[in-house]
Amino acid sequence: MLRSAMTKDHTEPPDRLPLRSLYVFEAAARHRNMVRAAAELGMTQSAVSRHIRALEDQFHERLFQRGPRGLALTEAGDVLSSYVGRGMAEIGAGFNRLWQPRQRATLEVTCSRTFALRVLSPRIGSFIAASPWIDLRVNSHRYYSDPDRSDIDVSIRLGAGDWPNSMIVPLSAETLFPVCTPGLAAGLDAAQPFLHAAVLLHYTERAHWATWLRAARLPESLAAMGPRFSEMAMALAAAEAGQGIAIARRSHVIDAIADGRLVRPFAAVADDHEGYFLVMSHAAQQRSTVQAFAAWIKREMDLLAARDAAAEA
Repeated sequence: MLRSAMTKDHTEPPDRLPLRSLYVFEAAARHRNMVRAAAELGMTQSAVSRHIRALEDQFHERLFQRGPRGLALTEAGDVLSSYVGRGMAEIGAGFNRLWQPRQRATLEVTCSRTFALRVLSPRIGSFIAASPWIDLRVNSHRYYSDPDRSDIDVSIRLGAGDWPNSMIVPLSAETLFPVCTPGLAAGLDAAQPFLHAAVLLHYTERAHWATWLRAARLPESLAAMGPRFSEMAMALAAAEAGQGIAIARRSHVIDAIADGRLVRPFAAVADDHEGYFLVMSHAAQQRSTVQAFAAWIKREMDLLAARDAAAEA
């Protein structure tokens, strides 16, 4: 038996909402008239009544009652009408939004030129495909910009991960090791004579050769000579052209090693206790564009690490 007032002894709510009946109920509640609701919905009045009865049977509540001026909502009907009306309004707003031209959201990312060339650029197509509404801008000239004091959204930085007052996401642990072309490395199996005979390509900003020579227990004097480049990308380009041996970070050369453009002539590696991190302000971390990029770059860097681990297994 249906009740005219709400009680608290209802059964559990259904696993699936009766969306069609709720849609019909919303029109009937708005018009307070079955005939007008049926005309709006393109249904017969009896069909509208069946949907209303189905809801009443499900809730064990009357949703309408007849009054001197036609239909009126019961207490249960009034509560349901409020929720269903808001829900329909939200669905309608979302539907209309899809018909409107959507503005692209700009995302400004800074990173070093080497990371941009060796890691980010070869993979950027998958981010664009996954987030076509984001207007991505990669800027290497503002690598050290403070996310809190600039219009930079997110920065990919190399370091120890100790930047204060920032949101920091670890991306990769890095190691250092020599790389060169297969032709240059062919037939050479002794480290010291090889280093004496080869051109060593240096990165001016960091003493990578000295760091690696110490790890390999070789004299640092071996690294006294050789051209010096202001960016690691230049040294790696020279190495790929067969001009000498460069010290590389792991993430910079995983692709080149997998493609056979570079090889590791020695097994020794050095750890300078630095890695790549995603750095952003607390405000930027809340933006959907930043969240999309952070999830994407973290996934790509994890895949890169897995590729390297598989190659070494």
